[in-house]
Amino acid sequence: MNMTMNQDSKTGFYAVILFVVWPLLAVASAFKNYKHPWAKNILWAFIAFYGFSFAVSTGNSGADIVRYVQNYQNLHEKKMTLASSVKYFEKSNEVDVASTIIAIVLSRFSDSQAVLTMIYGLIFGFFFSRNMWFVLERFKGPMKPITILLFICFFLVIPIWNLNGFRFWTAAHVFIYGALPYLFDGKRKGIIIAASSILVHFAFIVPVLVLIGYMLLGNRLIIYFIFFLMTLFISQINLRVFNQVVENYAPKIIQKRTAGYRGKGYVKKYRERTPEKKKNWYVVWYNIALDWSVMGFLIILFLKGRSFFSGNQKWLSLFSFTLLYYGVANLLASLPSGGRYISIAQMLALALIMLYVQKREQERVMERFVWVATPALMLFIVVAIRTGLYSMSATSVLGNPIVALFLTGDYVSLNDFVKMIL
Repeated sequence: MNMTMNQDSKTGFYAVILFVVWPLLAVASAFKNYKHPWAKNILWAFIAFYGFSFAVSTGNSGADIVRYVQNYQNLHEKKMTLASSVKYFEKSNEVDVASTIIAIVLSRFSDSQAVLTMIYGLIFGFFFSRNMWFVLERFKGPMKPITILLFICFFLVIPIWNLNGFRFWTAAHVFIYGALPYLFDGKRKGIIIAASSILVHFAFIVPVLVLIGYMLLGNRLIIYFIFFLMTLFISQINLRVFNQVVENYAPKIIQKRTAGYRGKGYVKKYRERTPEKKKNWYVVWYNIALDWSVMGFLIILFLKGRSFFSGNQKWLSLFSFTLLYYGVANLLASLPSGGRYISIAQMLALALIMLYVQKREQERVMERFVWVATPALMLFIVVAIRTGLYSMSATSVLGNPIVALFLTGDYVSLNDFVKMIL
C-alpha cells in the first residue's frame, strides 16, 4: 500500500514538473495514466491555464465571453459597497447569482481579462475534469476502440472552449456532476449539487424539474422509452402556447429574465442569424451525426439490453433518467437556444453507452451498429475540434504558465494564427 502511494506521489511530482514545462503534454500523460489520483487534477490545471491564455478570435467576437469581460471591466471602474452590489444585482435583472458574484468580487482587485477567464477556467475545469473521470474510473480492463471513440465525443460535447458561454455550460457540468453520482451510485447529495446549477444559470430550472419528476415517478423504462421515441417525431413547439405557460406559472423574475429569449424579435433574429443554406455541409451535419448515433445506441440498449438493466438498479436508474431527459430536450430543441439542452442529454447518454459497451460483450446488432456509427462519430470529432480553434491560443497549445505571464493580453487564437500563415 505504501509503495503504491509513494509511486503515485513520485509520478504526480513528475507530472507537475511536466505541466510547468508543457501543459498539453502533461494532459496527454494524465489520460495515459488516468488511474492515478493526480491525473484529473492535471486536466483541471490545464483548463485554468487555458482560461488564463484564452484568446478571442476575430471570427468569434460576438461570443458571450466578450460581454462578460466588458461588464467585469466596467465594474472595476465603479466604487461598490455591499449595499450597492445588491442594488446592482437587482437592477441588472439577472437571476444567475454565481456569475454576478464572481464579476463583482474579482473586479475589486483587477480588470484583466486573463484573470477573469482563469477563474472561469478554475470553476469550469473542476466540474469538467470530475465528469470525465467519473466515467474513466469505472472502466474495467483495456479500453475498447469504440469506448475510446465514444469518450472523445463525451469530451467534446461540452468541451473546454465552451468557456465562451461560461454560465450555461458551467451549469451543465455542475448538473451532470451531481446527477451522475446520484443516478449511478445512489449518492443523494448529488441532488443538491445538481439543483445548485440553477444558481449558475437560471435555465437549469428545466433539468432540475425533470430530475424532480424522475424522483417522483421512479424507474419506468418502457414509458420513458415510448416518450423518447414520440419526441423524435415532434418537430416544433408552439411558441405562443409556451409563452402563455411561462407567463401564467413562472415566477416574475424568470418571466422578466426570459422575455428577451421568448420575444418574436429574438426568435426571428435567432432563426435568420445563420441560414442553413449558407453553412458548410459539415457544420450542418456534425451535431446531427452525433445525435442520430447516440439515439441509435439508446434504442439498441433498450431492445437488446433490457434484461440486463432490469437486473441492475443503478444502470436502470441512469438509463431511465437519460430517456426521460432526452425526450424533454428533444421537445425544447425547437425553441430559440433550446437546442443547448440536447448537449446535456448527449453527455448523460454517452456516459451510459460507454459504461455499457465497455462492460459487456457486444451483441451482433451492436457490433454492426458500431461500424455504421463510427464515420458519424469521426465527423463530429473533427468538426468539434475545429470549433475550438477560435478560442484556443497558440500559448495554450505550445506554451506554458511561465511564458503566458509575459504574454498577458497578447494571445492570438489558433484560428487567427492559421489565417496569418496561410
